[in-house]
Amino acid sequence: MRRWPLVLLIVSLVANVFLLGLIGGTVWHWTHDRGMGFRGGWRMRVAESLPDAQRQALRQTIRDAVHQQLPALRAARADRAEAARLFVQPQFDANAINARLDQARASDMALRTNLEHRMIQFASTLPQDQRKKMAEALKEGGPFRQGPPHPSGMDGSGGPPGGHEDSGGPPPSK
Repeated sequence: MRRWPLVLLIVSLVANVFLLGLIGGTVWHWTHDRGMGFRGGWRMRVAESLPDAQRQALRQTIRDAVHQQLPALRAARADRAEAARLFVQPQFDANAINARLDQARASDMALRTNLEHRMIQFASTLPQDQRKKMAEALKEGGPFRQGPPHPSGMDGSGGPPGGHEDSGGPPPSK
């Protein structure tokens, strides 16, 4: 009979440690993740490089650009959904799938172009020292980025995607 309270105490401790780890991991992820997510990714990092008044104005510029493009974004989402639907149909129509994906990509690029143009227009109102800070932030993942989006390679191994140099031969066996 005295054994059940001890078992319940151990189970409770394990569950609490798990929950603390889950909460801690979530907090770390939200404060350290530099991905796009819903926080705006590089666009918000650019805004963070500016003083408060300009930061708020740039965020509003970004919101306005996205809001203006909402119909195109919805159409792009619908095009991707239709491409996915067509992809699994018994009659495979590569041309129709590619056309839908091309339409979605064009909508995405229109948003990106509009957003970049508005950010450049906004930057023209800033003094040079603030434009320098903004340019540094734009190099981290925005339109001024040079090279791949992830310096360590797409697979996170530190090397090129696929984990081996392209020597023209087959990949090394593991």
